[in-house]
Amino acid sequence: MLIPTSEYEDRTRRCQHFLSKHGLQALVAYSDRRYAMGQGVEVGHNLRYYAGFRSPPEEIHQGQALLPYLRNESLVVIPRNGEPALLTTRADEHLLRRQTWIQDVRSGRETYLGDERLTGLAQMTRDVLRERGISRGKVGIAGVGITLGLYQALVRANPRLEFVECTEEVDRLRMIKSENELKIMRKAAEIADVGVEAFYETAKEGVLEYEVHQAVERAMFDAGGDNPWSVIMSGPRAYISYVSPDYTQRILKSGDMMHADIGSEYGGYHSDIQPVAIIGTPLQEQISLLATDIKVMRAMIAATKPGASDKDIVQAAVSSARGEPFGDRLRMYLFGHGYGVGVDPPNLTARTLQKARHEKIILKPNMLLCYEPALNVPGVGGAALEDELIVTDSGCEVITKCLAHAERLLSELKSHR
Repeated sequence: MLIPTSEYEDRTRRCQHFLSKHGLQALVAYSDRRYAMGQGVEVGHNLRYYAGFRSPPEEIHQGQALLPYLRNESLVVIPRNGEPALLTTRADEHLLRRQTWIQDVRSGRETYLGDERLTGLAQMTRDVLRERGISRGKVGIAGVGITLGLYQALVRANPRLEFVECTEEVDRLRMIKSENELKIMRKAAEIADVGVEAFYETAKEGVLEYEVHQAVERAMFDAGGDNPWSVIMSGPRAYISYVSPDYTQRILKSGDMMHADIGSEYGGYHSDIQPVAIIGTPLQEQISLLATDIKVMRAMIAATKPGASDKDIVQAAVSSARGEPFGDRLRMYLFGHGYGVGVDPPNLTARTLQKARHEKIILKPNMLLCYEPALNVPGVGGAALEDELIVTDSGCEVITKCLAHAERLLSELKSHR
């Protein structure tokens, strides 16, 4: 087991301290069947974080481990005092019991069928709360993608409770990683780097986009990754960054810039990085574009240390791009996955820019950040470097190699001109 039961218990205690501090009687943490981190990667948001998953990665690949509570609507109910409960719409709660440390596991599948499943979750939530002495007051609700139907069902089943949105606040409880988490995430990053190596080895003139995709994902599978994924775009599509489909049968040509987004899961934790490639003979504008993106990434890394804020990192990026070729094209989505890639990353990126001027998040040791400065220019291409780093006591540790690859590529391109 990669994360011991004691750590899940500690996460629950920290959540309960948050509830007590904010006058909340309990937390209802939601998980739906949604996709994130690229195509085909299902995540469990707070559910996986609090309920846990006992099986090691190798059991996943041997078909011995199941992740049932990531497949249907489920809830973790954490009372301010007392033990948590795991509620699901699946009937096979015995599978959940094998995976979670939580003792109180309930399923409403046999009682609440079809459209009644949300009503079932709401009524099981009511039962759990009442058993723990909670029938009135404020209850926090957190999770991405919660439906209006589930919210309405919770309100109907619990008329004396006031449900309070606290997704961002609960996300912040996951921002600082434990040593166990960092160990797993370094491994996930290492697997993603193997995919990047395959990307550079395969992305050559005459190769098809989907062939690069196949090579990248196979390399990550071979390295022990679970649910590896990739976005591969070239030529005219590269400057857009993301557009469906994620890869095509387009033939790579000399002068193409390549946009790639690559990652894998390991032990329930995700990696997410972006290398940059230029096929054959580049345009001078492409070299300049890459050089500016490298400068911005270096500035963001140099500014990362305990006590700095998210807005300091944004300012470092903007200042370094000012006056540089294509610097005015710098995309403001600079934090790839905010303040912790991990178990379904708490994505606070946009909120960094939307907050009032005085609001900021202060960086602390063991935060794992994901930086994604990008410059996208029609007719030239896109440079969207992305690396992961851990805030240390005195600065940061970069745990992926996309910047290093880009610096080597830039040196080679300049030497050949």
